[in-house]
Amino acid sequence: MILVTGAAGFVGSNICKVLLHKGYNVLGVDCFYNNYSKSIKEFNLRHLYGNPEFTFLESNILDPNISKLIEGLKIDSIIHLADIPGVTTCSEVNFDEYIKYNITGTQRLLEAVKNKGIKKLIYASSSTVYGDTGEISMSELHNPKPISLYGVSKLAGETLCHYYGKTYNIDIDIFRFFTIYGPNQRPDMAFHKFIRNMLMNEEINVYGDGRQKRDFIYIDDICEILLEAVENNIKEEIINIGGGLSLSVNESIKIIEKVLNKEAKVNYIKPIQEEQLITHANVEKMNNIMSSKKRTDIYDGIKGEVEYIKQLYNLHHT
Repeated sequence: MILVTGAAGFVGSNICKVLLHKGYNVLGVDCFYNNYSKSIKEFNLRHLYGNPEFTFLESNILDPNISKLIEGLKIDSIIHLADIPGVTTCSEVNFDEYIKYNITGTQRLLEAVKNKGIKKLIYASSSTVYGDTGEISMSELHNPKPISLYGVSKLAGETLCHYYGKTYNIDIDIFRFFTIYGPNQRPDMAFHKFIRNMLMNEEINVYGDGRQKRDFIYIDDICEILLEAVENNIKEEIINIGGGLSLSVNESIKIIEKVLNKEAKVNYIKPIQEEQLITHANVEKMNNIMSSKKRTDIYDGIKGEVEYIKQLYNLHHT
C-alpha cells in the first residue's frame, strides 16, 4: 500500500490516479484545508472514489490519532504532499498556520511512521528553499537561503526529514519541485487564473512587469518521476524536479493566447517583495538518476489544462 498525503490536491489527486492505474493499493489522506473550495478538491477525486483499490481518509496528519488510523495497515511507501502552499499567501501574520501544517504536520507524520518498516518516503519540497542563489541555474549543491516564509517552512520540513531518516533509518527522498502546471492545478496558481479569466473574457492580473521567469514542468511528467521513485531504489537523495526551461510570465500568456485563440486583457499590478525573479532548475542530477525522460511540450500541456478548466467551470461553450 502507498500512502499519499494531500491526496485531494493538485499533485496528490494526479499521482493517486497514476498509482491506481499501475495496480497499486492507495490510501489517500486529506483534511480538505480551506485554502480553496472543497468542491474543486472533490472534483479532482471524482475518478478515484469508485476504485476498490483506493481508500480515502478525510483526516488531518496533525491529528494525534493519525498513528492509530494507519495502525495495522501495511504501508510500503509514502508520498508526503500535504501542506499549505503558496508564497504569496504566507506572511508574518499567518505564519503560525504554516508552522502548524507544513512543519508540525510533517513531524507528526514522521513520528507516526517511524519504526513501521516504511521502505520509502518522498517529501515534496519546493524551489522556494533556494531564494536568490546569485546563479541563474539552481543546483542541489547551492546552500538554500529562502527569501519567503513559505520557503522557510519547506526547508524546515527537509531538515525534519534528514533527522528522522538518519535516526530511524527511513529512506527519504526530498524532491524540490519547481512550477507544476496541468489538470487539477490549484485555482490560485497563475496558469489556472489566466486560463479561467481569459475563457470568461475577464482581466488577468500580473505581478510586476511580467518579465519574471519560472521553470515549468507538466503534471504527467511529475507523476512519472514520482512513480519511478516509488518503484526504484533511489537512496536518500535531494533532487530538483523541473523542466530545465524557464519562461517569463509574459511569454506564458502569449502561449495561452495562441492555444485559446484569444487576446488577454492584462493588468500589471504591484510586484511581490518575496517573489523570486527567476527560477531555473539545474536538472542534471534528475536526468542522471531518473530514467523517465518524458517532457511534455508546453503547448500540449496548456491544452490539457484548458480542457480541465473548461470541465471544472462548465465552460465548454466558450
